[in-house]
Amino acid sequence: MTFRYKGYDAAGKRVKGVITATSPEEAKERLRHGEILVESLKLQRALLTRQIPPQLISTLGRNLSLYLKAGISLPRGLHLVAENFSPRSKQYRFLEETARHIESGGSFYEALAAQDIYTVPPFFLQTVKVAQKSGNLEMVLLELSDYIQEQERIKRDVVKAFIYPTFILFIAVAMINFMLTTIIPKIVDMFEATKSELPTSTKITLALSHFFQAYSWAMAIAALILAAALALSWKKSERFGYAMDALLLKIPLFGEMVTAMELGRFGRVMALLLQSGVPFAQALNYAAQTIGNRYLQRLFGKIATQIVEGKSFTQAVRENVKKREIPNDFINAVALGEKSSHLAFSLKSLSELYAQQNRDRIEVMLALLEPILMLFIGGVIGFLVISMLLPIFSISLGE
Repeated sequence: MTFRYKGYDAAGKRVKGVITATSPEEAKERLRHGEILVESLKLQRALLTRQIPPQLISTLGRNLSLYLKAGISLPRGLHLVAENFSPRSKQYRFLEETARHIESGGSFYEALAAQDIYTVPPFFLQTVKVAQKSGNLEMVLLELSDYIQEQERIKRDVVKAFIYPTFILFIAVAMINFMLTTIIPKIVDMFEATKSELPTSTKITLALSHFFQAYSWAMAIAALILAAALALSWKKSERFGYAMDALLLKIPLFGEMVTAMELGRFGRVMALLLQSGVPFAQALNYAAQTIGNRYLQRLFGKIATQIVEGKSFTQAVRENVKKREIPNDFINAVALGEKSSHLAFSLKSLSELYAQQNRDRIEVMLALLEPILMLFIGGVIGFLVISMLLPIFSISLGE
């Protein structure tokens, strides 16, 4: 990452410039070592910079690991990976620019942090930095590739799992809207001509029909605007997003899935960082940044602060975590791993366990969701049909 800073040097002269670091904390620390008092520090983003695609990280890690094992140099390996992409693509430019930085004398970590084509996750940068220093870059790149592939596979499974229920729900809404706005209005004239008392269910259906005829497009537009505003507020507003993320964790079954997914990601990244030789407090800080839920991210941020102050991981977790916010098996596994000095192994095992539990939960949820949707849709359509048939039967019997 590249940061733009303003401050004062040792002579009291006002200075400004840019510095490359994996986080704001590291940038400030490097500036302090350079005897610069920081006044402001902002992340500098190129106009078209975006997060590096997970698939590119996975491909890069796996291929580079193979090339390094074969004795090929790091810059040459990057050039070979770049050959898989079009010379006009951002992936090609990213790989070539990274290789040029290394050929100019920089490390792999410095090259990744200095390029401004993609934003690279801090945990990936820090892992690469320590792995290169310790000489186990080949193994760590392969581990990172496997981890990212697993995360992408989980995302694909979740998307696939919800495609069918979403499609069914969409068709059901379209059918109900069609009945209320097209079919039912054609029968209304017949009811009005008889001037007979209509059943309550028929009155409700007619009222819904008139409402949908008048406001169906307005409701659709309003729903889209509301969904877009909610999504934007969730993403942009820290306060609103934090409150919504906290509420999300309290939803039965779904909240458990989110918690397991976040803890699984945290555990795997933490294990990777610890295995690479990253100091515990720093590893915890970077692993916490990979958590998507802001409530849990802030929670683990507090835990990281207390660890820096001298508390154990287990003690900090028990003091900050409310009852049932985090599963007891996570706390107990961390406690056991910390005592036995096998925390990385414990966290990795938990990550695999949570991934399997989430797959089981998704299967159960889908097994329940499909019949519930069918019952709901059948009930609504059945109500509409019966409410239209009742007055027809009444008219036929009256004649």
